[in-house]
Amino acid sequence: MKDLGDRMPLGPLDPGNSDPGFWVRFHSRVMEQAQLELGRRRAHMDLSIPEVVFAWRRTLVPMALMAAALAGILLLGQGQASVPLSPIALEEALTQDLLQEPIPLVLGRERELDELAFLSLAERF
Repeated sequence: MKDLGDRMPLGPLDPGNSDPGFWVRFHSRVMEQAQLELGRRRAHMDLSIPEVVFAWRRTLVPMALMAAALAGILLLGQGQASVPLSPIALEEALTQDLLQEPIPLVLGRERELDELAFLSLAERF
């Protein structure tokens, strides 16, 4: 197989190799079985997004109202938090367990940074 001239015959893998009418029958059988789905898709081809949403209104609108009511109940039922939460910065949360300094801190140093030193630091992450 290393040489391009050594090709394996793939004819035995082709179901139509010994039966010349196989692919014609296969195509007609697949198209016959897909006829209902293709007809359904063809009928809905002209629908726009507002028409689809309008068709879903019986389910979509009540569910949206229920979700909004539930969110309002949850927000009103919470009241004031007894223990004030301390805000945490995203960078602090992402870098709190790192053993090395993160790359932005290394890049923000005042002194000139050697490229090889930076690459060696970056490989440790």
